[in-house]
Amino acid sequence: MSKHQENKGINQTELRAVLIGRRHSGKTSVINTILETSKTETEGSTDEHVKKECFIDGMKVSLVETPGLWKTFNLYDLSNISKQQLVRRISLISPGPHAVLIVIRADSAFTDTDGRFLEEYVELMGPDVWTHTLIIFTRGDLIKREDIEQHIREDGSALKRLTEKCENKYHVFNNLNHHARTQATELLIKIKGIVGRNNGKHFEIDLQQVKEVNEQWEEIQNRASLRKSRVEKQRSTVQEKAYVRRLEEIRVVLLGWVLTGKSSAGNTILNRDEFLIGGQTREGKRGFGDVDGRKMTVLDTPGWWKYFASELNPDFIRSAILECVSECKKFPHAMLLVIPADTSFQEEQKRITEQNMEILGHDVWRHTIVLFTWGDRFKDISIEQHIESEGEALQWLIEKCRNRYHVFDNTDKKNRDQVSELLQKIDEMAAENSLFRLKTQKNCDEKSCQKTDKQENPIMEIRLNDIRHSLNEGFRRNAEEITKKIVKLCKDIMEECLSLDESSSLSCDLNFKNKSLEEMIIPPQKDNIPEPVKLLLEREFSRWESIIIDGVQESLQDIKSSFELTQAEKRQMSVDVVERWLQNYNHYVQHTIHKIQAPESGTRRKRLKK
Repeated sequence: MSKHQENKGINQTELRAVLIGRRHSGKTSVINTILETSKTETEGSTDEHVKKECFIDGMKVSLVETPGLWKTFNLYDLSNISKQQLVRRISLISPGPHAVLIVIRADSAFTDTDGRFLEEYVELMGPDVWTHTLIIFTRGDLIKREDIEQHIREDGSALKRLTEKCENKYHVFNNLNHHARTQATELLIKIKGIVGRNNGKHFEIDLQQVKEVNEQWEEIQNRASLRKSRVEKQRSTVQEKAYVRRLEEIRVVLLGWVLTGKSSAGNTILNRDEFLIGGQTREGKRGFGDVDGRKMTVLDTPGWWKYFASELNPDFIRSAILECVSECKKFPHAMLLVIPADTSFQEEQKRITEQNMEILGHDVWRHTIVLFTWGDRFKDISIEQHIESEGEALQWLIEKCRNRYHVFDNTDKKNRDQVSELLQKIDEMAAENSLFRLKTQKNCDEKSCQKTDKQENPIMEIRLNDIRHSLNEGFRRNAEEITKKIVKLCKDIMEECLSLDESSSLSCDLNFKNKSLEEMIIPPQKDNIPEPVKLLLEREFSRWESIIIDGVQESLQDIKSSFELTQAEKRQMSVDVVERWLQNYNHYVQHTIHKIQAPESGTRRKRLKK
């Protein structure tokens, strides 16, 4: 393409761009730099604040910031409301953006999971979007430019694939550069180049899709308002019928799939770091404290797999849940079913959640409150709007729990009002019901088992007997891949702040710490995992990978920047961090593999052959 063609469209009077990226990736800073504003609105705030406009050299520049993405796994895990918000935000820049700017922190790990998700997420706008895209690397001052370019050129890397999707268009922002105007000017020139290569055309927004989403949003708002009113009326009715006495002591059990924020929720309730984040959860752990002048007991339990049927749960999960409840001197007042507020909850989660909750008997639902964690991720979205937008499965769960739900912002532990309100809801539930009593069927009664078999489940459709080897192979492979990525991440972050001898020692320590896992892994001979099983494995393990990498990276950056620690202490703490974050993951994998390999009981074999 000639330079004349590439620069075509430079003299246009308006330039529109939309910014996409993870929360805290620097989208707001990029906008402020381009527009030379000093305002620091929070990323992902309301629609009225996400569109910014100004005139630069006589040209009107319009920028729209899309909602910040959090821990990104795959589109299956993304809530419906997140997808709707993307469409609604982009529609603010009608008739369409000239450029789509993907914002990525240069100093953060960028994994295959991140790459796959971003590709799928961006393509929600439409398959032709890539000719309009450009990657912006923020915090370029924290990493050498040659290192960024090396990552981009690295064969097989997720960053290289994404950059190639964007036709190798990228720009590096140095956040400490005092010549910010120069950086912004260079970026605007590159955006004009995109316009020129597209013959002055902008990306066409699907107006029919926008119309449908706006109509859905209006309906969601109405239903959310009705739900909120109904719940408030229900609570006031309880308070009118009987004097709701404050319980002098409250006992709660935290339940849910693994990595939902149960431990964080427990810490928020007790207002201290009682439960270790990212640590091993092999058995239930109790925490005690005084909350609002009342004695509080919180029992944290191991989570179940999110995507796998309860049959594949390691045995220690069921045992720990039952022991937590049955070994209490007094039964709990409430079960808190913990679910991330920004994640999808569809039929498969409904089925799997029902299977796992009924370990405690059918009566458990009368004593359950759904506790949504990570409620800070949508400042402008109410939890009722999320419930109504997500669909029938989540609405079924809320109704099953008699419209009892609550939201926590685990990042704001100083907000004690959210805890006081939860205790008030527990008081109200206790006033309606007698204390929870553990009533379980022996293992799983025939009626319940038949019900499970009839429900749709890819694992059961293929028959567990026939896919033992495939599951075994898949678990081993994913364990190996995640371990390698975490160890590499640790070396990449820490080696530059350690001496050559200490870096070598770090490598040896990391390899030693993970020796038991490596011995467990037998490299697969060929990829013979059936597609439905492969999809479930990918969805389950991408969650683990993303959360573990985020946790390790955050901890290592804190260690690296500490001026109080010696080099030897930094090295040892780095090894401990990697070990701690991998322990729980490896424990789940090993015990699931053992369960898959173990001979089946006659009852289960009979059931699977039906």
